[in-house]
Parts: sequence; structure tokens; C-alpha cells
Amino acid sequence: MYIGRSTAKRVMSVGLSVGSRLPAYCTSMGRVLLASLPEPELASYMDRIEVKPLTPKTILDKAVLGGIIRQVRLDGFAVTDEELELGLRSIAVPVKNHQGRVLGAMNIGVHAARVSAAEMIHRFLPILQEHAALLTPLLR
Repeated sequence: MYIGRSTAKRVMSVGLSVGSRLPAYCTSMGRVLLASLPEPELASYMDRIEVKPLTPKTILDKAVLGGIIRQVRLDGFAVTDEELELGLRSIAVPVKNHQGRVLGAMNIGVHAARVSAAEMIHRFLPILQEHAALLTPLLR
């Protein structure tokens, strides 16, 4: 669930607001949150979800999806590429408290035609990581 949101002044606008909910399996923030779960909880989630194709790029194979989420756990960030909505690419990082517990996530979403996935990692990941770290001392 979104608890805060800021948008750029561009033609493309994703219709999300505070309180919006999206499926965790196909969003960058959702994958970051899923990656923070202990393995038994992640396995339980994967067993019970119904994966729906929101776009032709939505990953539907649960084994592949589980592998991606486990890789997010190792990488410390997630990138999704037009899986939720065509034309939307996003990158997310965890927001942790001072004990290292993941309490949320923050992301940047872009128009896929304007910014490549590689550029998102190179350009936006360090900014997200820096700002997520700034929140850590404020969270208990």
C-alpha cells in the first residue's frame, strides 16, 4: 500500500495515490518487500498467490518469479520492466530501521522508452539507496 507519493510534471501519469494497492509479485517495491520475508513465508506466499497477466511482460511462472525475488534478496534492489503496465519501468530499494528490519520500500518509476533498465541501475539506484539510508535513523 502506498503511504506517500510524488510525481513529476510529465504527460505520462500513473493513476496511483496514497492508499493504492498493487500486486507485490509484479512491482519493484512488492518484490523488495517479498525478498525481505523469511524463506518459509516467501514459499507460502508463492504457493497461495494467483499470478495474473497484467501485461504481456508479466512473469507468470512461479518458479521463475521465486528465483527473481530471491535474487532481489541478494542484490538489495528490484527492477521491473513493463510487468505492471506497458511503458512503465521501475526500480526499488528497501527502507530499513536501525535494526536492519525492512519496514517498506521506495521506488522510482519511469517511461520505459525514455530510460533503460541499465540506466536506472546506474543513475537512480545510488540515489534511492542514499535516501533510504537517510530514513533509517528516523525509523524504530
